[in-house]
Amino acid sequence: MAERTKFHKVKIEDAPTRSLPMGRGTVFGCVDPSVGSSNVDVHVNVIEPGASRGEIHYHAKAENVYIVMDGQLEVCIEVGQRHVLEVGEVGFIPPGVVHTATNARSDIACKIVEVYAPAGKDFHEVDDWPDGIQPPDGD
Repeated sequence: MAERTKFHKVKIEDAPTRSLPMGRGTVFGCVDPSVGSSNVDVHVNVIEPGASRGEIHYHAKAENVYIVMDGQLEVCIEVGQRHVLEVGEVGFIPPGVVHTATNARSDIACKIVEVYAPAGKDFHEVDDWPDGIQPPDGD
């Protein structure tokens, strides 16, 4: 872990980046253990138009929050539910809930702030939806 700082500031566009799996977009890492955070991970995801759904996964301990800044976010969770979040809406997924998310639009990018708490490696990919109940496809 990085040495603790008294204050961390980063412009989103200048934050360290990595690619979302499957070429779905870009992650801008704003606050995470690399800057001394142990309780929260905040990053901005820009998901490309028409991107596929991400990996089906859950977080054993982390709470997951999505805040939609541009576009629409599709969030699919276990028990076959599909939710679409609009600009200005916030979604919350508690630990242990199997889910995936992607851009709900094929014409514009989706930009979200994503928050994990606590921070750290807590991404558990699963092979399929629990009980085989798959969320419906988008409109």
